[in-house]
Amino acid sequence: MLEADLEDSLAGFLDATALFRVFRQVIGRPLWTACPNAGRVRCDLLLLSSQRGLGAGWTHGPILIEVKRPGEPIGPALSQMMDYLRCSWLLPNGVPIMASWAFVYPADRMHGPLASVCAQNRIGTAHLAAGELDLYCGEQRVLTVLEGGVLRVGDTRIGLRYGHRS
Repeated sequence: MLEADLEDSLAGFLDATALFRVFRQVIGRPLWTACPNAGRVRCDLLLLSSQRGLGAGWTHGPILIEVKRPGEPIGPALSQMMDYLRCSWLLPNGVPIMASWAFVYPADRMHGPLASVCAQNRIGTAHLAAGELDLYCGEQRVLTVLEGGVLRVGDTRIGLRYGHRS
C-alpha cells in the first residue's frame, strides 16, 4: 500500500470517530535547530482533541502522526519525529501550536533501549488493525482509539523526567 493510501485510510478512520479534529499535510517551522539548513517541514497528520475527545479523556495535547511505508527502517522516521516536536505547526486559521506527542504509522511497538529514548521524548509508534488504533510511546500504550468513537487513555506520565537518571 502506498503512503498516500495509508494516510487516507488513517485520516478516514480518525475522522469517523469524531474524537479528533484531523489536519492533513500541516506546515511547521523549527523553533530551534543546530542545523543551518533547516527550513519549513510538513507532517502528514496533526490531531487536536474535539469536545468529544476531551470528554473521553484525551487532554494531553496535540498529536503528530507521520505515515511511512511499511517495512522501512524506523530510525530515520523517529529522528524526524524528534525534529517535529521542536517545531510549531500552523493551523488553517493561522494559529501556530506545538505538539505534545509524535507517532510513526504504521509501526509495531518498540522494545529495549530505543523504546526508553522514545518514551523520554514522547515519540512512538501507531498501528491500526481490526478497528483499533493503538499508539505506543516506547513500550507503554498511550492511547487506543476504537471504531465507533471509543477512546482509552493509557499511561501518559512518561517523558516527564529531565536531566540526571538513576
